Amino acid sequence: MTGLSGVGKTSVLQRLENEGYDVVDTDDHGYTKKVATGEGEEIVWDEEEISHLIERKRHTHLILSGCYSNQGKFYKSFEYVVLLEAPLDVMLGRVNKRNTNPYGKHPVERKEIIGNFTHVLPKLRAGADVVIDTSKVSISETADRLKSLMILAHQVRI
Repeated sequence: MTGLSGVGKTSVLQRLENEGYDVVDTDDHGYTKKVATGEGEEIVWDEEEISHLIERKRHTHLILSGCYSNQGKFYKSFEYVVLLEAPLDVMLGRVNKRNTNPYGKHPVERKEIIGNFTHVLPKLRAGADVVIDTSKVSISETADRLKSLMILAHQVRI
C-alpha cells in the first residue's frame, strides 16, 4: 500500500493490525535509510532490509506500506500495489489535524507535499493495480477493500 502524506495509510494499517493482520509501516520499523543524491539527501527503502522482510513473510498475508522513490523495484514481489489517494486540500487538512505524525506541519514540508501531489502522485498511479480515493470511503471501507484483495490473492481468512 502506498500514497502521499495525509491519505490515511497509517489509519488503515492500524485498523488492519487491530483485526489481526500482519502489517508493516516501513516509516516506523527501520526499513529506510538516507542516501546522497545530486540535490542533497533522500530517504529511501533499505533494499536489503525490504528484501529480507518480503522473504520472511513470503507465505503470509503481509500488508506493507510506504512511499519511497525506490519502492517500484519491489512491485513484482506483491500481489497488488494499492494506492491510497485524496484531493490535495483533504490531504493537507488531515496532515494539519493529525497528532500521530508531525510531518507536514512545517511550511517547507507542506510545500513538499504539494510538490509530491503534482510530480509523484502520477507516478504512483501508473504503478498501482488498485486506486482507492480515501476522501470517498471510510477507513473501515478501505480496510475491507484491502482484505478483499487478500482473499482474492490468497484465499486468506482471519
